[in-house]
Amino acid sequence: MKGLFLVQPNKNYQKGFENYALAYRKINDEHYFNKYKKALENFQDYLDDLDDYSKGNNLFEGEVITSTFWLIDKKEVVGVVRIRHEEVECAGHIGYDISPDYRNKGYGFQILKLALEKSIKIGLEEVILTCNIDNIASKKIIEKNNGKFLGTIFDEEENEDMNKYSITLITK
Repeated sequence: MKGLFLVQPNKNYQKGFENYALAYRKINDEHYFNKYKKALENFQDYLDDLDDYSKGNNLFEGEVITSTFWLIDKKEVVGVVRIRHEEVECAGHIGYDISPDYRNKGYGFQILKLALEKSIKIGLEEVILTCNIDNIASKKIIEKNNGKFLGTIFDEEENEDMNKYSITLITK
Protein backbone atom coordinates (compact mmCIF):
# COMPACT_ATOMS: atom_id res chain seq x y z
CA MET A 1 0.00 0.00 0.00
CA LYS A 2 2.39 2.63 -1.22
CA GLY A 3 1.45 6.22 -1.74
CA LEU A 4 -1.07 6.49 1.09
CA PHE A 5 -1.04 9.71 3.06
CA LEU A 6 -3.13 11.83 5.40
CA VAL A 7 -4.21 15.35 4.45
CA GLN A 8 -6.13 18.02 6.25
CA PRO A 9 -9.59 18.27 4.71
CA ASN A 10 -9.55 20.64 1.74
CA LYS A 11 -11.34 21.53 -1.50
CA ASN A 12 -8.86 19.57 -3.63
CA TYR A 13 -10.60 16.39 -2.46
CA GLN A 14 -14.19 17.65 -2.46
CA LYS A 15 -15.49 15.18 -5.04
CA GLY A 16 -13.69 12.29 -3.35
CA PHE A 17 -15.12 13.23 0.03
CA GLU A 18 -18.62 13.60 -1.37
CA ASN A 19 -18.29 10.06 -2.77
CA TYR A 20 -17.08 8.99 0.67
CA ALA A 21 -20.18 10.39 2.39
CA LEU A 22 -22.49 8.90 -0.24
CA ALA A 23 -20.97 5.43 0.29
CA TYR A 24 -22.44 5.49 3.80
CA ARG A 25 -25.85 6.54 2.51
CA LYS A 26 -25.70 3.71 -0.03
CA ILE A 27 -25.43 1.12 2.77
CA ASN A 28 -27.94 2.95 5.01
CA ASP A 29 -25.34 3.71 7.70
CA GLU A 30 -27.10 6.67 9.29
CA HIS A 31 -24.45 7.18 11.99
CA TYR A 32 -21.62 7.96 9.58
CA PHE A 33 -23.78 9.49 6.85
CA ASN A 34 -25.16 12.01 9.35
CA LYS A 35 -21.61 12.77 10.50
CA TYR A 36 -20.63 13.71 6.92
CA LYS A 37 -23.82 14.91 5.21
CA LYS A 38 -23.09 18.59 5.96
CA ALA A 39 -20.25 18.28 3.44
CA LEU A 40 -22.84 17.47 0.77
CA GLU A 41 -24.98 20.46 1.74
CA ASN A 42 -22.25 23.12 2.09
CA PHE A 43 -18.71 21.87 1.65
CA GLN A 44 -17.01 25.12 2.71
CA ASP A 45 -19.02 25.32 5.93
CA TYR A 46 -18.07 21.71 6.64
CA LEU A 47 -14.38 22.51 6.12
CA ASP A 48 -14.71 25.61 8.31
CA ASP A 49 -16.23 23.51 11.11
CA LEU A 50 -13.35 21.02 10.95
CA ASP A 51 -10.85 23.87 10.99
CA ASP A 52 -12.58 25.37 14.05
CA TYR A 53 -12.44 22.02 15.87
CA SER A 54 -8.72 21.71 15.10
CA LYS A 55 -8.11 25.14 16.69
CA GLY A 56 -10.48 24.74 19.61
CA ASN A 57 -12.90 27.36 18.31
CA ASN A 58 -16.67 27.11 18.77
CA LEU A 59 -16.50 23.83 20.68
CA PHE A 60 -19.60 22.68 22.50
CA GLU A 61 -19.36 21.84 26.19
CA GLY A 62 -17.51 18.58 26.72
CA GLU A 63 -15.81 18.64 23.28
CA VAL A 64 -12.04 18.82 22.89
CA ILE A 65 -9.69 20.08 20.20
CA THR A 66 -9.86 17.52 17.38
CA SER A 67 -7.68 17.33 14.27
CA THR A 68 -9.30 15.57 11.32
CA PHE A 69 -7.39 14.00 8.45
CA TRP A 70 -8.44 12.18 5.30
CA LEU A 71 -6.62 9.05 4.12
CA ILE A 72 -5.85 9.45 0.42
CA ASP A 73 -5.11 6.69 -2.06
CA LYS A 74 -4.77 7.66 -5.72
CA LYS A 75 -6.63 10.94 -5.14
CA GLU A 76 -9.58 9.12 -3.50
CA VAL A 77 -10.66 9.70 0.10
CA VAL A 78 -10.73 6.18 1.53
CA GLY A 79 -10.78 6.93 5.26
CA VAL A 80 -11.23 9.59 7.92
CA VAL A 81 -9.39 9.83 11.23
CA ARG A 82 -10.11 12.17 14.10
CA ILE A 83 -7.35 12.78 16.66
CA ARG A 84 -8.59 14.27 19.90
CA HIS A 85 -5.90 16.25 21.69
CA GLU A 86 -7.25 14.98 25.03
CA GLU A 87 -8.76 11.64 25.92
CA VAL A 88 -12.53 11.53 25.75
CA GLU A 89 -14.21 8.97 27.99
CA CYS A 90 -15.41 5.93 26.00
CA ALA A 91 -14.01 7.39 22.76
CA GLY A 92 -10.32 7.77 23.57
CA HIS A 93 -7.98 9.92 21.51
CA ILE A 94 -8.45 8.48 18.04
CA GLY A 95 -11.50 7.56 16.01
CA TYR A 96 -11.34 6.39 12.43
CA ASP A 97 -13.53 4.92 9.74
CA ILE A 98 -12.92 3.47 6.31
CA SER A 99 -15.31 3.93 3.41
CA PRO A 100 -17.59 0.93 2.95
CA ASP A 101 -16.19 0.75 -0.60
CA TYR A 102 -12.64 0.22 0.69
CA ARG A 103 -13.00 -2.05 3.70
CA ASN A 104 -11.08 -5.30 4.25
CA LYS A 105 -8.16 -4.10 2.12
CA GLY A 106 -5.69 -3.03 4.82
CA TYR A 107 -6.63 0.65 4.97
CA GLY A 108 -7.66 0.46 8.62
CA PHE A 109 -4.18 -0.57 9.73
CA GLN A 110 -2.62 2.15 7.59
CA ILE A 111 -4.90 4.97 8.77
CA LEU A 112 -4.19 4.18 12.41
CA LYS A 113 -0.45 3.85 11.76
CA LEU A 114 -0.37 7.28 10.08
CA ALA A 115 -2.60 8.77 12.80
CA LEU A 116 -0.13 7.62 15.45
CA GLU A 117 2.60 9.57 13.63
CA LYS A 118 0.36 12.67 13.63
CA SER A 119 -0.39 12.11 17.33
CA ILE A 120 3.32 12.36 18.15
CA LYS A 121 3.49 15.68 16.28
CA ILE A 122 0.48 16.91 18.28
CA GLY A 123 2.47 16.09 21.42
CA LEU A 124 0.72 12.98 22.69
CA GLU A 125 2.89 10.36 24.40
CA GLU A 126 0.21 7.74 24.75
CA VAL A 127 -3.15 7.32 23.06
CA ILE A 128 -6.26 5.55 24.24
CA LEU A 129 -8.49 3.83 21.69
CA THR A 130 -11.79 2.06 22.08
CA CYS A 131 -13.87 -0.17 19.88
CA ASN A 132 -17.11 -2.06 20.25
CA ILE A 133 -16.38 -5.53 21.63
CA ASP A 134 -18.01 -7.05 18.54
CA ASN A 135 -15.87 -5.02 16.11
CA ILE A 136 -13.29 -7.71 15.37
CA ALA A 137 -11.74 -5.76 12.47
CA SER A 138 -11.03 -2.70 14.63
CA LYS A 139 -9.71 -4.93 17.45
CA LYS A 140 -7.21 -6.50 15.04
CA ILE A 141 -6.20 -3.09 13.62
CA ILE A 142 -5.50 -1.68 17.08
CA GLU A 143 -3.59 -4.77 18.22
CA LYS A 144 -1.54 -4.85 15.00
CA ASN A 145 -0.53 -1.25 15.79
CA ASN A 146 0.79 -2.38 19.23
CA GLY A 147 -2.39 -1.66 21.17
CA LYS A 148 -2.29 -3.06 24.69
CA PHE A 149 -5.66 -4.27 25.95
CA LEU A 150 -6.68 -2.44 29.14
CA GLY A 151 -10.08 -4.05 29.69
CA THR A 152 -13.71 -3.47 28.83
CA ILE A 153 -15.82 -0.43 29.63
CA PHE A 154 -19.49 0.33 29.19
CA ASP A 155 -20.46 3.32 27.04
CA GLU A 156 -23.76 4.51 28.49
CA GLU A 157 -24.37 7.00 25.68
CA GLU A 158 -24.08 4.31 23.00
CA ASN A 159 -25.38 1.53 25.30
CA GLU A 160 -22.58 -0.85 24.36
CA ASP A 161 -19.55 -2.61 25.78
CA MET A 162 -16.23 -1.36 24.50
CA ASN A 163 -12.70 -2.72 24.48
CA LYS A 164 -10.17 -0.15 25.70
CA TYR A 165 -6.56 -0.07 24.47
CA SER A 166 -3.44 1.98 25.03
CA ILE A 167 -0.63 2.64 22.57
CA THR A 168 2.58 4.20 23.89
CA LEU A 169 4.06 6.62 21.37
CA ILE A 170 7.08 7.96 23.19
CA THR A 171 9.14 5.94 25.63
CA LYS A 172 10.43 7.82 28.63
